[in-house]
Amino acid sequence: MIAAAVTATVVALTAPAAAPPAAAGAPFATLAIPSIGLRALVREGVTANVLAGGPGHYPGTSAPGRGGTIAFAGHRVTHTRPFLRINELRRGQRIVVTRRSRRYLYRVSAMRIVAPTDVSALRQSRVETLVLTACHPPRTDLRRLVVFAQRDDS
Repeated sequence: MIAAAVTATVVALTAPAAAPPAAAGAPFATLAIPSIGLRALVREGVTANVLAGGPGHYPGTSAPGRGGTIAFAGHRVTHTRPFLRINELRRGQRIVVTRRSRRYLYRVSAMRIVAPTDVSALRQSRVETLVLTACHPPRTDLRRLVVFAQRDDS
C-alpha cells in the first residue's frame, strides 16, 4: 500500500505541466464545412485583430479531442466572411476540425439565435460539442447566431 502511494506521488510530481495557452493570433486548427464551401484557418483568440483574418478560438474553451465545449467565432459579412453561410447549416451536416494532424468530425445538432450578452453556449458541456458563433442578422450585431455540433466518432 505504501509503495503504491509513493509511486502515485512520484508520477504526480513528474507529470508534465499543462501547456501554456497559445498566443493570440497563433494558428489553432483548420475548420471545414463542406455543405457551405468553407475551409478556414482558425486562430487563437476572438479579438478584432484576430477575427479580421478569419475565425477565432474562444480562449478558455476546450480543444478537439479533449472533451467539453470548443468554440469558434467568425464574421458573416466583413473581413474574410468565414461564417457568411452558417445559417444554411442543417441538422446532421458535417463539420471537420483538423488540429495537430488529427481530424475530428462533428455533426450539426442545433441552432439558436441569442442576445449578444448570452454566453451560455460557451459553458463547458459533458459531451464534446463544437460551437460556432456569429452576428445575426448579417450586417448587424443585434443578436448572435449559434450553431451546435456534437462529436461523431463513427
